[in-house]
Amino acid sequence: MLYGPRIDFLSKLPYEIATYILHFVDMHALAKIALISRTWNQFAKDNEVWKNVFLYQKQWKIRTPPYRPPQQQQYQVVSVNGSSTKDTCEPKQPAATQEAQVATQEAQAATQSRPLNWNMLCCDRKQLEERWKTMPTKSKLVGHADSVYCVQFDHSKIVTGSRDHTIKFWDLHTLTCTHTLRGHSQSVLCLQFNDKAVVSGSSDTTIIVWDLETRQPLRQLQGHTAGVLDVSFNDQSIVSCSKDATIRVWDFKTGELVRTMTGHRGPVNAVQLHGEQVVSASGDCMVKLWDLKTGQCIRDFTGHDRGLACVQFDGTTIVSGSNDKTIRIWDAATGRCRHVLTGHTNLVRTLHFEQNKIVSGSYDYTVKVWDMTTGQCLLDLNNGHVSWVFDVQFSSSRIIRSIIVWDFSGDLDVRLFD
Repeated sequence: MLYGPRIDFLSKLPYEIATYILHFVDMHALAKIALISRTWNQFAKDNEVWKNVFLYQKQWKIRTPPYRPPQQQQYQVVSVNGSSTKDTCEPKQPAATQEAQVATQEAQAATQSRPLNWNMLCCDRKQLEERWKTMPTKSKLVGHADSVYCVQFDHSKIVTGSRDHTIKFWDLHTLTCTHTLRGHSQSVLCLQFNDKAVVSGSSDTTIIVWDLETRQPLRQLQGHTAGVLDVSFNDQSIVSCSKDATIRVWDFKTGELVRTMTGHRGPVNAVQLHGEQVVSASGDCMVKLWDLKTGQCIRDFTGHDRGLACVQFDGTTIVSGSNDKTIRIWDAATGRCRHVLTGHTNLVRTLHFEQNKIVSGSYDYTVKVWDMTTGQCLLDLNNGHVSWVFDVQFSSSRIIRSIIVWDFSGDLDVRLFD
C-alpha cells in the first residue's frame, strides 16, 4: 500500500461526514491538517469542527452575556436602615469611561447577532492558558480607607469588604468604584454574592443580607456572640461561622435561625456550603464535613498540625490551608489526603480552586498558582504585596487579591470566557 495509488479519502466523502471525522482531531493536529491541501484546509476551517475542539476541553468554559441597553450609573452610599445618600468622594465616571462602557455593550450585542468564530476562540483560549506561566500585568483598586479582608468577582464587577466597615462595588473593566454599602459597625470580614443577593459578615457579630439590584439591606441576622468569620449561602440557606466556635444555619428567605452546629474546639475560620453538605475549617486543626439537614458531623479530616484558615469544597474535593504553611487536597467521600502542597513560608490565609488550578494567598506576602493534579507550583506572584494576603479569587483571565488585580488577558478578547 505504501507504493500503490494514494486516495484522498476525505475529499471522496460527503462534506458532513468529512467534517464529522475531524471532530475527533485535537487542536494541534487540526492546524497541521490545514496544510495538506486546499480541500483539507477547507475542512479544517469548518466552524463546527473548531466548536467541537473548544467544547472537548472540559476546563474551557464559555458564556454569552445578555445584552442590556446603556443605563446611567447611580453612585450611592447605602445604610443599614435603608436610607441612601450621594457619595461625594466617588464622582461620576468621565465621558470617556461612559463611552467605553457603551462600546463594550454594543460589542456584546454584535457578538450575539452573529455566529461565534470558534477557531479564534480556541486560539485565544489556548494563548490565555499559556500566559498563566508568565507574569501578568498588575493594577490596584483605590478607594477603601483601610485593609480589604474579602473579595469576590464575576464577569462585570468586583465586590470587596474592608476594615473600614464598608462594602464596595467596582467595575471590573474600569476598576472604578460604583457603589459603597454602609451597614456594619465594625470590619467586614467575609462576603458572598450571587445574582440576587450579597451576604456579608462582620466583627460586629452580625450578618447582613443585601439586595444585589437595589443595594439595599433586606435583613440583619443576629445570634453569633463573636465576629462572623465566613459565610456561604444558596437559595434556601445561609451558613455562617464565627470566632465563637459555632456554625449557624439560617433560612435565607426569612432570616430565622434553623440550627447551630457545634463540635469544633476553636474558632471556625471558614465554611463552604455545597448542596446538602457543609465543610468547615477551624483553629483546632480540624476539617469537618457536616450534613446540612441534620446538623450531624459526617467525617473529620485530620492531617494539619496547626490551625486552619481557609477551605473550599465542590462536592467531591476539599482543599484546605493552614498555619502549618501547607495546603491539603482531600477526597470528601473517603477522607483521604491526595496531596500536600508545600512552598508557602507562613500561614496560608486564603485559597480558591477551579478545575485543575489552585490559587493561594499567604501571610508570607505571596500569591501562588498550583496544579491540582501534580501538586506543583506553576507561578509565584510575589511582587504585588507589602502586607498579608487576606483573600484571593480567580477566573480564566484574572487573579484578584484584595485590592490587587492581575490580568493575563492583555490584548485578548476574554469577554466570553469564564
